[in-house]
Amino acid sequence: MANKQQDSGEKGSKTISIGLVGFGGIGKLHTVNWRNLHLYYPDLPVTLKLRGAAARTKDSADQAVQQGGFEYGTTDYQELMDDPEINLIDICTPNNLHYSIFKAALRAGKHIYCEKPLALNLEEAEEMLALSEASDRVVQLAFNYRFIPAVMRAKQLIEEGFLGEVINFRAQYFHTGYLNPNKPMSWRLDQGASGGGALVDLGSHVIDLMLYLAGPFNRVLAHTKTFIKQRPVEKGSRQNAEVMVDDHAQLMVDLVGGGVGIVEVSRVAQGTTDDLNFEIHGSKGAIKFDVMDPNWLYIYDAGDKKEPLGGENGFKQVQTMHSYPSNAIPGARSMVNAMGMHANSQYQMILAAAGLQSASPTARDGYLVQQVLDASYRSAREETWVDLPSRKGE
Repeated sequence: MANKQQDSGEKGSKTISIGLVGFGGIGKLHTVNWRNLHLYYPDLPVTLKLRGAAARTKDSADQAVQQGGFEYGTTDYQELMDDPEINLIDICTPNNLHYSIFKAALRAGKHIYCEKPLALNLEEAEEMLALSEASDRVVQLAFNYRFIPAVMRAKQLIEEGFLGEVINFRAQYFHTGYLNPNKPMSWRLDQGASGGGALVDLGSHVIDLMLYLAGPFNRVLAHTKTFIKQRPVEKGSRQNAEVMVDDHAQLMVDLVGGGVGIVEVSRVAQGTTDDLNFEIHGSKGAIKFDVMDPNWLYIYDAGDKKEPLGGENGFKQVQTMHSYPSNAIPGARSMVNAMGMHANSQYQMILAAAGLQSASPTARDGYLVQQVLDASYRSAREETWVDLPSRKGE
């Protein structure tokens, strides 16, 4: 059980002090939102302080202070754990570091906000889940696509029974950034640092969304492919390294509830940018969403009149826009962007850390995604269906 000396993040307190681990691209995005969260959400029940930041290099740690506004920087994340003022650790590192930082944070009695995926592999995820559930600290995963108003509205409709029984879904997430064969090796292309390729990087988001909206998976049949098998070890180098992670992955899914689905992810899809989309078809209705058209949720109600001349039948646009509850900036009529969805995710984390609500998504949600990733890679290796633990009745 975590110790009790870090209680300044509980309900009724005035300040939550943040320790950030990893000041790369996603760490900087989180930092912008931590700095401005009280402007986005004037009802924020606590004051946020950017206390300390740990980074891989001294230059990056210094940037976290000079540019990010943290009070101090370090290259040793344990300094954040030992700081009695810090009560929330934000993990923004490569996947292979999540496990050790997560354990250290819980040992130190800190709340945790962790980038996806939860862990490098299922074995780590199992231990992290057990530690989380044995602790009284708040743990929340940054599955930020849950926090788009259109997705939030889709979840509400599904819980109200709008879809009926889910019959089938199709979800995809396409990038093009790894199509260039001269793109050098990085931690995302290193099996030991990432745990996988497109399926982990992009698929973790899509899998979480479908578990969240369509229901638990019963079994999976997967195919993965690496199109560019060698890359320069670094920019401009003539020396190549072998790529051991997937560029593209396809999953066929059987749902516990009886429906079926398809997940497809790619980092080599020509003509795409950040193309996440899904459609879910049920016995009573259907929903569609595309992150490149993020201000609308498309819904189909099978009960609409079909006569005369088509009646009111067909998909309808629901104008969700930036209509977050309690959000003040940029306002409900503004367009949705990546900063907004991350900001709402971080806002929900603060409400949970302040004791005002339960965390969601939790370490268990991260673990369930890790189960699907593990089963999918095993399915791809063995070229067969792989069962997942049935969670009927949960």
